[in-house]
Amino acid sequence: MKTFNQPKPVFARNGKRAVILFHAYSGSPNDVRMLCRFLEQKEYTVYTPMFKGHGTTNPEDILTHSMETWQEDAAAAVAYVRAQGYQEVAVLGLSMGGILAMDRLTKDDTLLGGGLFCSPLFETNNQVPANFEKYAAMILQYSDLDESQQKAILADVPTKVRQQLAGIEAVGQETAANLSQIEQPVFLAQAGKDQMIDPQTVFRTAAGLAHIPYTLQWYPESGHVVTVGPERKKLEQDVFAFLETLAWKE
Repeated sequence: MKTFNQPKPVFARNGKRAVILFHAYSGSPNDVRMLCRFLEQKEYTVYTPMFKGHGTTNPEDILTHSMETWQEDAAAAVAYVRAQGYQEVAVLGLSMGGILAMDRLTKDDTLLGGGLFCSPLFETNNQVPANFEKYAAMILQYSDLDESQQKAILADVPTKVRQQLAGIEAVGQETAANLSQIEQPVFLAQAGKDQMIDPQTVFRTAAGLAHIPYTLQWYPESGHVVTVGPERKKLEQDVFAFLETLAWKE
């Protein structure tokens, strides 16, 4: 059995301005750890929560939850940060995490702003099921399940992941339909070599935000996980520049 380093949420306290970074569908706080550390150095307090079912060696743990659960997790993350004394909060996320961040912005007008990294709000071609199947096979290698148990889990993954993806897409499309309700500034990041979704989808999101100030940054050499890609440092600087424009009181 291979060694598995359990991902953990991070709450880095280093300033009165708070930012929450949501991770991707088959990811963990590791997705946004480097961005978290960068913003911490810029004197931001950063929280990287972990959605229920994530960060384990069994993909079934993810597949037993629903997008509704993760919406509740996202709302709870905002409430948690505020309970720690940080009233001014921005929310951003990668892929599914970006959908959840934008969902929060449509429902909570007390957030100062936020945005997404490579997140499809609108219906688009995607490779999520195939990639999740690869992820499931990879992560099970770290589990203590025997070969027959692993095969049984993998046999159910294709059906379950497609059912779950339908729920994720439904929330994305609901959020897209409610973009006009967002009044805060929004940051959009898209990787030009995104192998998971159609990169052009971000322009539909931008069109839905024409009524507010938004920033759209394109990373031509990056893949879907733009937070750890070859243009990571540019993304970090761009996110920081965006955050500096928000109406912080502190």
